[in-house]
Amino acid sequence: MDVSLQLIFQNYGGRLDDATHVAHEMRVAELAEPLGFGKVFVVEHHFFDYAACPDNAQFLSWLAAKTKTLKLASGAFILPWNDPLRVAEKIVLLDHLSNGRAVLGLGRGLARREYGGFGIDMAESRDRFDEAARMILDACETGYIEGAGPYYPQARVEIRPRPLRGFRDRLYCIGMSQESVEQAARIGARLAIFSQMPWEMWRETNYAAYRRVWAETHATPPPGPLTSDIMYCGESDAEA
Repeated sequence: MDVSLQLIFQNYGGRLDDATHVAHEMRVAELAEPLGFGKVFVVEHHFFDYAACPDNAQFLSWLAAKTKTLKLASGAFILPWNDPLRVAEKIVLLDHLSNGRAVLGLGRGLARREYGGFGIDMAESRDRFDEAARMILDACETGYIEGAGPYYPQARVEIRPRPLRGFRDRLYCIGMSQESVEQAARIGARLAIFSQMPWEMWRETNYAAYRRVWAETHATPPPGPLTSDIMYCGESDAEA
């Protein structure tokens, strides 16, 4: 079993000042490798204490210099909030800085107030994600990015530094809705989920949809899902 650590950057109720909060996340991240975690996933969220890590690639670049074997995962790039060219450049550069330890995680985002902060219509989120994801995955394989879609028209340009290799074999996609689950299967991503419903119900609905679409679009069996749970560790049962 591969056990990873996800850094949420959550400052519940704003009880910590931002400097203390960020320093705490840095300290937890540095513990991941000596404690035996395989990967660290870092979220992207903006504007609120709910989670405040606006640039996970920047944080992971810092962590790359502090570690030797730990895999470094965006958990995730929220594609509708980012230019696909910049996402491709960031993940490729992170891969170079970490000697090939970068892992690509993609997400669509679900917070209307964050979409509002960027001035993006949340109704466009599905189409924006689908268009950007294809561009990024192709760019990381070919070394060039281009696009003729309505949201991210992009003249053909080269990604520099050039990709070490593609990310399709180290690709995760957040899938909490059925349409996100199905799109994760189409692009060949391992499904990453939070436990928010009984597992039997999830297996018969969303995971069944993922397996169905995967079988329709790939010749290989689907990978098992990555499940993410929020945990609190205390010195005693009473504290926890």
